[in-house]
Parts: sequence; C-alpha cells; structure tokens
Amino acid sequence: MTTDTSGTVRSEIAFHETPARTLRLDVYEPRESGPRPTVVLFHGGAFRSGGKTQLAEQARALADAGYVVVTPEYRLADEATFPAALIDAKAAVEWCRVEGAEYGIDPGRLAAAGYSAGANLAALVSVTADEPGFEPEAYPGASSSVAAAVGWAGIYDFRAFDEGHQISADYLGGTREDVPEAYDFASPMGQTDVGTPPTLVVHGDADEVLPIEQARRYADAVDALSTAAFVVIEGGDHGFPDDAFDRTIEETDQFLTTQLGGQRDDGRPPNDGPLDGGPLEDGALGDGAAGESLGTGQPTDGDGIGRQ
Repeated sequence: MTTDTSGTVRSEIAFHETPARTLRLDVYEPRESGPRPTVVLFHGGAFRSGGKTQLAEQARALADAGYVVVTPEYRLADEATFPAALIDAKAAVEWCRVEGAEYGIDPGRLAAAGYSAGANLAALVSVTADEPGFEPEAYPGASSSVAAAVGWAGIYDFRAFDEGHQISADYLGGTREDVPEAYDFASPMGQTDVGTPPTLVVHGDADEVLPIEQARRYADAVDALSTAAFVVIEGGDHGFPDDAFDRTIEETDQFLTTQLGGQRDDGRPPNDGPLDGGPLEDGALGDGAAGESLGTGQPTDGDGIGRQ
C-alpha cells in the first residue's frame, strides 16, 4: 500500500477466480472519503499484453480529481479467447458493487473506461449490461451495468478488419467465417440501444493503428439512440492518452462530472466548457503493442459466447 498526493493505492486485491489463476485489481482512492464516483479503467495492449499498472498515472490523476479508480487484470488472448476478457471486465464492475463500500465506491455512480483494447471492453461492458451469456458467476445477483463509458483510442467493430486478420482471429478464436458470432458480440458497434449509457469517445485523427472513422461511427451510433460526446485529438496518434495526458484527463473528468456528478473538490476550479478537440502532440502510450491493433495468442478457455 502506498500513499501519494492522490490518496491511497491498495494493490493486488483478488476479485475473480479463473480456471488458471486469480485475477487481481488495484484501487486508487482519492483524499476525500466515500462514497465517491468510480471509474473501472481497463488497460490496453492489443489483448495480448499490458497489465493493470499500465494506466497508473491516468488512474492517479483521476483519483486526484476525486474519483475512486479501479484497474483490473483481465485474461489475454494467449490465455483465453473471447468472451473471457469481457467476463473478467464485468466481474470487476460487479466487485465494485459487492465489495466497494470498504474502498469508498459509490455503486450507483460507476463508469467503465479504457485505452485501445481496454476501450473495447469498456464499451462492451456498457452495451451488454446484465446479459446472461457474458456474466461471471462470482457475484450472483450483482449488476454489471455502468452509468457512463469512456473510450480512448478504442476498437469498436472487429468486422471492419479484412478477412483473415490474424490478430483478430487469435483473440476471437478464429476467422470471421469460422466464428461470426464472436465478431458480432465482441463489437460494441451494432449493440447500442436506448439503454446504452452516455459515452465519451476520444480519438486521435492521426491514429494509423485504429483509424478515427470507426470511432466516429461508434459515437454517432450511440448518439442516435442515447447520448455520446466525440472528442478529436488533432495530430494525435494511437498513443495520445500519454503525450496528451492533461487533455485526456480533462475531457474525461469533464464528461464524468456531467454524467456521474459530485466528485469535484471545493477547492478545484470548475471546468464546464464544451467538449471539443484541439491540437495536441502525438506519442506512444507504451502499452507493449505499438503498431498493432488487437491481440495474438492461442485460445485456451471454454467460456461460451452469446446471450442465453
């Protein structure tokens, strides 16, 4: 356990048993006591690498803004294919509801957020709330719903890749011809409805790993039925959340302030202007997957796919 200006960090908390190992998470607590709005923040790494400390600086910054931030592990593609990672992500949300009081978590003000692969999981959590085919067994009766979602440089439609894209095939357990349902269910695009929570999509217009057009289409799809904000990072490549750190946190905090409410410290200046894009330097986030958009590995998990 460590303490810094953002409050307390509690590490290596077990939250989900899988066939191979116990998954763990870290909790970044703000200075203010709870209950506080909470962000479950999923790391990137193309579904094949990365870990729960990857976004530690972003987690500390959000904690300094008054949120409890939870950074969980999830199974990667060399350990288990889809929907294992989604089940793990939902387990983290449900852990917040069942165990969160000790950490100052407000179960009524939960948001899912993430970078790259983690943005895919955050969006999927938001559009598949309480779907039996994707729910973990660990917390029966607990809801996996969230009140808001945030995606940084995310992938929202696996079906947009060319047939035979090996990275997609390794994560999803085969080609689109082999497992079309996995490509459908792993894509937030096409699963939005009037119950989709408000969503912030932030993307760099110089992203060559995951081009911005897909992110724009997803934001439009959410906004057509629910509420979405789309922020363009001008000149930002796939790694903008690192070099454009302050802007990323500012936009995220501003959006979540509106959607979750009540986390600002009395001494912090208000920032209630409109969400928009702006010129920022690009840079690498360092997720261990530079230049790649999805994950590689061998499917080993037997979790079922689909709604039951």
